[in-house]
Amino acid sequence: MLEKNIKTPLYEQIEIELKRLINDGKYKQGTLIASESELGREFGASRITIRRAVSDLVDQGYLVKKQGKGTFVQANIVERNLLHLGSYSNFMKNSGKHPSVQIVKLQEIASTDKIAELLNIFPGEPVINLKRLVKFNKAVSGLESAYYSSNKFPKLREKITPDISMTSLLSTQYGYKELGSNQLLSYVPATSELAQYMNKVPGDPLFKLRRQVMDKEVIYVTFNYYDASTTNFAITSGNQSVYCKIEVHNYAT
Repeated sequence: MLEKNIKTPLYEQIEIELKRLINDGKYKQGTLIASESELGREFGASRITIRRAVSDLVDQGYLVKKQGKGTFVQANIVERNLLHLGSYSNFMKNSGKHPSVQIVKLQEIASTDKIAELLNIFPGEPVINLKRLVKFNKAVSGLESAYYSSNKFPKLREKITPDISMTSLLSTQYGYKELGSNQLLSYVPATSELAQYMNKVPGDPLFKLRRQVMDKEVIYVTFNYYDASTTNFAITSGNQSVYCKIEVHNYAT
């Protein structure tokens, strides 16, 4: 199973295989994985190598160690490459996953100063706000809150359905094609509204990804929220992944 004549270290090969077993469902969410000695026999590797692979998967959020009980599969983990962040639902589908989408809010509102600046329009101009929950295996894996200029996209609200691809809709109906985006990733506590949507407790940590999507001009802006306990962001180049550890410091004021 392991290839000893290639440059990829054995522990990384084991990580890749264990991730595959988790994604394929052999190791289901919350189940106890094999012990280090059992994994060593299965992979033909030393306990030191196995321990390194398991430790890395714990750091990445795939596994969790419980004192006196063993190592368990963490909740569904979504891993995204920071260098290639596009539509979340398209990402899930391209990963072989089939998420369901639920529209929780679709309304026309006056743009705030912040939204207007990001969309390059005047404050107060009408925008469509679309909020959608993305679910995988019936569990909420993300919330998207997108803003579209009503003047740029007339009658857009009437065209939006739960199963429609917004990327495809904007391309086929309005002639806009996503050519790039400006992105900002931050770490935020869940507000009461976000906690309610995502079945979390107010204050729970979330990743917030702001995407300003561009054609030759700004097409739309979206704020995507992810459960920080079940989502990893990585910078991947070739066969190497660099994981970013984010620390939150609370300072007394």
